[in-house]
Amino acid sequence: MIRYIVAGAIIGSLITWVLNVPVEGGLILGAAVGGMTYTFGNRKTNQEEDGQETEMQLREEELEINKEREQTGEVDVRTDVIEEEKTIRIPVKRQEMVVEAGDEEELRIPLKEEQIEIEKQPVKLNEVSVSKRQVQEVEQIEETLKKEELDVDVEENEGEFRDKDPGAEIEGNTDPDQDNRFF
Repeated sequence: MIRYIVAGAIIGSLITWVLNVPVEGGLILGAAVGGMTYTFGNRKTNQEEDGQETEMQLREEELEINKEREQTGEVDVRTDVIEEEKTIRIPVKRQEMVVEAGDEEELRIPLKEEQIEIEKQPVKLNEVSVSKRQVQEVEQIEETLKKEELDVDVEENEGEFRDKDPGAEIEGNTDPDQDNRFF
């Protein structure tokens, strides 16, 4: 109904603009005409009186399921350096001078000893592989859908109502371009 009122208001304001009369009156008049068009245009007709068929569309809701990727976490992969004091015992050789008393010659003997040199070399301790993999799970969702059903009451003499056969043939809307929003 709002569509009819808005359309009537727009058409009424355009007509008043063309005729060069106040726009406010055209808006109000157009909205009123749109509302009446909706009211009289959508009245149900009595099949027995007019001898015409009236069509009624039955609609139901359908689920439209979309999936989006969103970041749910982050992984930070790094190595940590841990310092550790090591004590290692290494045998070291050295020369000592031994002088024996005897003739009085002077002897010079070079003295040597082993010096420890330390070099650090990185060696492969372990190989670690880091990767991502796709895991598929099935999630179950539950949703309540609405569906229109036809309920026909036939008025008989003396104002009594009775239900018409619910198994009567009903033609539904099969046009996919038609607006299927309801409720």
